[in-house]
Amino acid sequence: MKKFLTFFAVGFAVLILSWVVLIGAVYAWGGVMTVHVQDRHEGFNLYLPVPIAVVDAAVTTGGLVLPREQLLDIDVDLGEWEPMVRGIVEALNDCPDFTLVEVQNGSEHVKVYKENGVLKVDVDEDDVRVRVAVPTSAVERNAKRLARWI
Repeated sequence: MKKFLTFFAVGFAVLILSWVVLIGAVYAWGGVMTVHVQDRHEGFNLYLPVPIAVVDAAVTTGGLVLPREQLLDIDVDLGEWEPMVRGIVEALNDCPDFTLVEVQNGSEHVKVYKENGVLKVDVDEDDVRVRVAVPTSAVERNAKRLARWI
């Protein structure tokens, strides 16, 4: 029985160590995109961390949404805004923290900004709050995959 307990303890320790190494590898690969949705009126609260490796794979393969042929045909037409957006995406990692846009309309508030290497989108509307955070390196990499203009 003592050998079994020792074997079980060692196996459990290896399992925990493996998870720690896996989580470290996920962060080293590119971090985590987080989505946090709260509806205080309905009592809904969702916090979803998504490894950037999963986001990269979904964008590269088209995920479950688009067949690869359609993904390759995506062409973003930004018109006169294209040079500005291209410049922002290309300089996103190197530029200091900034606010791209902030709009306040009564009880509604939207803010898109960069903070500590993370592009953040905050939306507040009455009882609903949405927070999305994506590492800037992932934004640049995946924008280049999705749009031929970069």
